[in-house]
Amino acid sequence: MSILNWFTGQSKNDDTIIVKTLKSKGVGKSPIPITVKDIQSGYATDASGYRNEVVLFLRKNKSDR
Repeated sequence: MSILNWFTGQSKNDDTIIVKTLKSKGVGKSPIPITVKDIQSGYATDASGYRNEVVLFLRKNKSDR
């Protein structure tokens, strides 16, 4: 599966592929798994219901900067 399939909606299991785990900005700062579906929607919800905004930043390799 290519990363391009994630953005075009051609991936079948978007809600099971965990890309990264981050801390929530809500109360308790619990860890939340960021899935492909969360990246597509732009939001990830933690266990307490707080909606965290998901933003992607693309950058060059360190050797190219």
